[in-house]
Amino acid sequence: MKRKSNKFDSPDAGGWCQKADDLFLAQFRGRPCAVCGEKRGFDGSKNIRSCGHHLLEKGLHREHRYNPDNIIILCPKHHMGGQMSPHSHDGAAIKAFYEWLEREHPEKSKFMDDHRLDKHTGWRYRDKYVELSGRIGTKTGLLKDLRPIGHAKKVEQVEDNR
Repeated sequence: MKRKSNKFDSPDAGGWCQKADDLFLAQFRGRPCAVCGEKRGFDGSKNIRSCGHHLLEKGLHREHRYNPDNIIILCPKHHMGGQMSPHSHDGAAIKAFYEWLEREHPEKSKFMDDHRLDKHTGWRYRDKYVELSGRIGTKTGLLKDLRPIGHAKKVEQVEDNR
């Protein structure tokens, strides 16, 4: 698992990315899996909630990283492994997932096809964080010292209001 960044020194620093992702994905956590309807599952020995899976890979398709149309909710079994999963190490399981997606959610499959070649338009993670209703502030008045304010509380509000 990647280490979380705590750098906020530029508008595109890893800390802003991490906080914006957390705030955006909060609306999908614990909702029913699109495949089986489960809201929780096991990833190894951890019992975790379902989550949003980016259909178009978020690093390659940054333009759609925060687009709800690019998300499908999956339980841990269908997100990270099993016989049908987009992140499986088994090519047949990955193929099965995308065949299921095309059959059961043709609008999501079409979204993927329509937007595979979209280019990034230049937004910054700090701007997205604010657009997603995150609050920022600085104790020094310097832009380089901007930090999220009340992040955990905001994520909790988003999870409660879905």
